[in-house]
Amino acid sequence: MRVAYFALLALMTLPVLFPIPRTADLVNHWARLTVLAMPVSDPLNAFYRVEWGVIPNLGIDLIYMLLASLLSVETIVRLAFILSFWLPAIGIWLLHRAWAQKPSPTMLIVPVLSYNLVTTVGLVNYGIGIGIALIALAWWAGNERRRIVRDLLILNAAAVVLFFCHLMALAGFCIIFGLLEATPRCGESFRATFLRALQSPLYVAVALVLIWFMPPMQNAYQLEGQKFWILVAPFFSGLSYDIPWGAGLAAMILALFATRLVVVAKPARYAVFGFFILATFAPSSIGTANFVDARLVVLWVCLALSATVARFPGPKHLTGFISAAAIAFACTRLALLIPAWKSYNEDAAEMRTAFSAIPLGSSVLAVTPPNCRDPDLHFEYNLSTFAVIDRRAQVNTLFAGQGLQPLRARDPAVAAAPQTIAKSEWLTETAQSKTEMLAEQADVIAHWRDHFNVVVDIHGTCASAVTAPGLERVANSKIADVYIASRPR
Repeated sequence: MRVAYFALLALMTLPVLFPIPRTADLVNHWARLTVLAMPVSDPLNAFYRVEWGVIPNLGIDLIYMLLASLLSVETIVRLAFILSFWLPAIGIWLLHRAWAQKPSPTMLIVPVLSYNLVTTVGLVNYGIGIGIALIALAWWAGNERRRIVRDLLILNAAAVVLFFCHLMALAGFCIIFGLLEATPRCGESFRATFLRALQSPLYVAVALVLIWFMPPMQNAYQLEGQKFWILVAPFFSGLSYDIPWGAGLAAMILALFATRLVVVAKPARYAVFGFFILATFAPSSIGTANFVDARLVVLWVCLALSATVARFPGPKHLTGFISAAAIAFACTRLALLIPAWKSYNEDAAEMRTAFSAIPLGSSVLAVTPPNCRDPDLHFEYNLSTFAVIDRRAQVNTLFAGQGLQPLRARDPAVAAAPQTIAKSEWLTETAQSKTEMLAEQADVIAHWRDHFNVVVDIHGTCASAVTAPGLERVANSKIADVYIASRPR
């Protein structure tokens, strides 16, 4: 089972061999690290400054700080992407080994879930974070001999790493750890259980102190979430056929539990069922954090699968048959994914060629057509940050500031605006008063000519809808057009 598990994981990691992994946020992280690595003479210094502090959500940044002298920025980003696959899978395997006497066939679902909300919609830092959280929980679950000083040091260290890696991964870790400590043990009195649960915050106290001293996060923007996402979030790969596939796989897992063919290990029951209730009723957005409930359900599925204990009987060779079936299924799913990855990389390469028309050291406003229903646009608009990497330009979509990154835009209007793509219709004089324009973007968009000299329209399969006067289209590609803005005289 172990060989099949890690063979499946390696198989589902193969698309990382493509030049650009197909995920929404990865190029944005790459661009941010490019700014962190800029020499004094770099044109990017005119647009950004670096300010370190007690800042959470720095998973990729921490890897960069450790490896910057050894590896290129692109290689570090690719390594972080791989870790977002492997660390959760390793944590699930270790946690399962602590709770189950022998591996359950349900564990073979885990590697197939490599393409989920964590890596496809983005959230690479969160993927690394939940991997570290699960590994720390596995150490705790498998450590029967308690030594208070050692345990306090190790778990507080893990919690501090989680704080700097991803704040929501830390929150999930704390909640699961508290639920595990509130679980009664065999022959234990209620008083002993209660006291142990009461003491659990001591094991993450240092991280809680860091939260107290972290700078306030701006309430930048919120994406409207739908509870439907919590059903398919752990199974979604960004392709339309994956929605029914994800719903079907979720139904199969629930059916295994309902028929008692699979049960939850006793030490994990409070944590699995308690965390499920929390994830189900959690809001979709809290401040600058979006997809809150979907992220929590991703972690819950990892926790639930690690706690599964199979009860269905069968001959020993049945495990080999199940492993072969899982590998065949993964190969089929991978074959369906590869064309989308190939097309994405071709489009990205063509777009980067078009970006060569952007003058070095420009300030770029990335926009997208209104009412465009291209399902791939979500994966394409963050490609606008290649202007940072290739043309050393400022881009409004770059992750900078908002209390979650060490970067700050020097232009106060750009720094205050959410790092989201704008609608092309907002560029025209008549559209500047439209109520759908985000209030935080109003100043920088209403006076966009004062802040940007290049407009990039990421339009995907939709037609470019840029109609603002004084813009000259200088380059185009299949998914993006480049416009140079003339300064008013």
